[in-house]
Amino acid sequence: MKYTTLVTLIALASTGVYAEEKPFYLKASLGHTEFDSESSYALRENLSSTGYAFIFGYRVNSYIAVEGGMTDLGSIRRDYESNVHGLEWYIDDDDFIVENYDYKSKQEAEYNSYSVGLALTAPIQQNLNAGIRLGVHQWCENNSGQSETSGTLNWYNGDRELLEVEPYYRSYSWDNEKDSGSNPYYGVEVNWTTGDWSISLEHTVYEIQDDKANFSAVGVTYSF
Repeated sequence: MKYTTLVTLIALASTGVYAEEKPFYLKASLGHTEFDSESSYALRENLSSTGYAFIFGYRVNSYIAVEGGMTDLGSIRRDYESNVHGLEWYIDDDDFIVENYDYKSKQEAEYNSYSVGLALTAPIQQNLNAGIRLGVHQWCENNSGQSETSGTLNWYNGDRELLEVEPYYRSYSWDNEKDSGSNPYYGVEVNWTTGDWSISLEHTVYEIQDDKANFSAVGVTYSF
């Protein structure tokens, strides 16, 4: 059970000895996502995106809170191009085909995250606090894109005489191709609190399979 330790911590935190005077809070964050997901095959790629998050939390005490949230991590956009000329493949012992083609593709993957975890906070000085956040998130990936291939098939006989030239064009588009999974998230936060309101600077890393989405944001929290 991969996340047994985290689930145990959440369960223990939920049985804390006392609650805060205003234990519940809502936080909205707006920031920048940088994906650690470079492709060696892409001609161009944009790994930066705007992201936002909404979090609902419950403070067990001054140091521990249980929270769940939704984060729009933005998207990755990539362009692919390849050109192949002189690709030979044989039909039989004598006749063969020489293929030339150009391939282009534009692809976009959008990511959303649904998380549950802990926020651990300690005071630095009056009204100023720092802490860490960690937990598990369910990420959802939505892929879309289009591709096109154009080229020619050049038919030759065994004496390498050109018999026929056959042009072709193929295109394909897709939308709402989905993938999902569960991975850890973790991050750090510094916040300034006055009354029921606080403003925070935060950086959270969302693991997505073998990649990472780095979300840096400014957040506003209201306690009630």
